Amino acid sequence: MDNTPFVDAHCHLVEFKYSDIKKLIRNTIIIAVSEDFESSLKTLKITNNNVIPCVGIHPWNIKEDAFIELEKLEKLIADSNIGCMGEVGLDKKFVAHTWKVQVKIFNRLVEIAKEYELILNLHAAGAWKDVFERVKAARISKAIFHWYTGPFHLLNEIVNEGYMITVNPSIIMQKKQRELVMKMDLRNVLSESDGPYKYRGLYLTPSLIPKLISYIASLKGLNEEYVRKIIYDNLRRYFDFKVSK
Repeated sequence: MDNTPFVDAHCHLVEFKYSDIKKLIRNTIIIAVSEDFESSLKTLKITNNNVIPCVGIHPWNIKEDAFIELEKLEKLIADSNIGCMGEVGLDKKFVAHTWKVQVKIFNRLVEIAKEYELILNLHAAGAWKDVFERVKAARISKAIFHWYTGPFHLLNEIVNEGYMITVNPSIIMQKKQRELVMKMDLRNVLSESDGPYKYRGLYLTPSLIPKLISYIASLKGLNEEYVRKIIYDNLRRYFDFKVSK
């Protein structure tokens, strides 16, 4: 029997009921992302051996007063033993009207991540190149591009920088994700749920990760246990400060 944990590299874990969280983290290592300062505090409170916390400000939550949130977040990072920042990034697809403020906040967040050597867990809907160029220019050593559906040519650049992308259970509906997985070396891939979130009627949750692993294995013509292990090994390589088997 394979005891290798499953991996959910991008989950809004604090949005689940506490009783559900205990079930979800059984045999699954979850990277718990945050959306603002308050949710960052909540995320830190549920940290344990199977929960890796990320603090951040989601681009959907960036408004004119976001600089106040940013100051509080920076102090939290300075005062805490945090290894990951997320969910952070830029979004031209859903909240283009706040673009200018998004850019200012994200630029500063990247600077903070560089200063504290944080892994970035990134949102980049409609702004894949913008986010990549800023992260690369800052010489961020580790970054995860969550739910990647960007251009194929940019994917090569992302991989060349040593960054990761995540694959989501929505792959059963998204042809682009399937094509990406077929082209990708799995050493640059992590599994994720982005739960709790509904996508085209599919309720995304960490409980779908085993089915996702099975689907990836089927696409690639590989053994499920092999796919499960390589994704877990990817996580260990990236989060060596937290993850041990």
